[in-house]
Amino acid sequence: MDNLAVNSMIEHHEALINTLSVAPEQTCHVAFGVDNHYARGMGITLFSLLENNPDVPFHIHIFSTGLDAEVRKKLLELASDRVLAITLYFYHAECLDALPSIGRYGKSIYYRIFIPLLLKDVVTRVIYLDADMLCVGSLRPLIDTPLGDYTLCAVNDNKRARSTLCPELNLSSGNYFNSGFLYINIPLWLERNTTERLLALITDKGGYFRFPDQDALNVVLEKEVLLLPKKYNHIYDIIANKVSYRPKIPSDTVIIHFTGKCKPWHLWGSGSLADLYFSYYQRTPWRTIPLDLPSNHKEMKRYAYILWLKKHYSLSLLWLIKYAKSKYFHVGATK
Repeated sequence: MDNLAVNSMIEHHEALINTLSVAPEQTCHVAFGVDNHYARGMGITLFSLLENNPDVPFHIHIFSTGLDAEVRKKLLELASDRVLAITLYFYHAECLDALPSIGRYGKSIYYRIFIPLLLKDVVTRVIYLDADMLCVGSLRPLIDTPLGDYTLCAVNDNKRARSTLCPELNLSSGNYFNSGFLYINIPLWLERNTTERLLALITDKGGYFRFPDQDALNVVLEKEVLLLPKKYNHIYDIIANKVSYRPKIPSDTVIIHFTGKCKPWHLWGSGSLADLYFSYYQRTPWRTIPLDLPSNHKEMKRYAYILWLKKHYSLSLLWLIKYAKSKYFHVGATK
C-alpha cells in the first residue's frame, strides 16, 4: 500500500500525553487495537504492564475508530505521575468495510495488520497486545530479543488449536500461533509487503476462516515467524474449565491471555486467575465500573454455582431462579 492510501485510513491522530525524556531507541513501543467495548480491558492490561515494568519507558499506541471522553479521562488518570507517552489513532470507520465479519469478531480484529504501516516512521519494532491480557512479569528480556530475519515473533497456540487448524490451513510446520501477542519487525514487514499479502488472502478466503486475521497471519507468515516461549502468551480459557479448577501458572509467566467468550471482567468467570485479574482491576481508574452481570441462562447457571461455592447461598438460589426463568420462559435473557 502506498503512503497516500495508508494515511487516508486515519481520520486523525493525537498525542494524549507524553512525558518521555529518553531517546526514541530506548523506548518500548506497544500497540493496542480496540473499540469502546474493549477499552476497559485494554486499561487493565496497560496498568498491569506499567506496574510490572517500572524501569521501562513505554510509548503506547492505541488504534480505534473512536474512544469516548470517559475512556480518555481514565487513560489520563492512569498515566498520572508516570513517565510514558500515549498516542491515539482513529481509523475512518468505513476503511475496513470490504473485509469479512465472522461470528462474534468485529472489524477491530483487522486493526493490527495496518499498525506496522502506520508506525513505520516512528519505530522499527512494536509489540501488539490484545485487550484481554494481564502482564505479570518483566518484558525486558523480550525487548532485548534480536528479531533477526523474522517478520515477527509470536507464541504457539495450545495443542487443541494446533491439531484442528494446522490441517485445515495446510500448515506443514505443525505450528499455529496466537495473534493476541505479536512482536513485529516493521522494516521486514514492509519489505515483504506483509499487509498486502494478508489483505489479498483475507479478501479471497477470509469468509471461510474460523479466525480471519489470525488464520491469515499463520498462512502468510508460517515460514517468517520466530516462536517464543509460552510465558509471553500463556493462554487460558475461563469457560472451558470447571468453576473449581485452579490452574497452575508457571512462575516465569509474563503475560496471561484470557481467550474465549468469557473474560475476567465477567462475574460468571471466577477462578484464581480471574481473582488475580480483579486484584489489578481494583487499582485502576476502571474500578468504579462493576463487573458484567450474566445475560443468558448458561452464564446465570455458572454464576449461581460460583456463588454457592463461595457460600452465598441465598444469592445463589436467586440466580438459579433467574437461570430457570431465562432457560425455560426466556425471562431476562439477552436474545
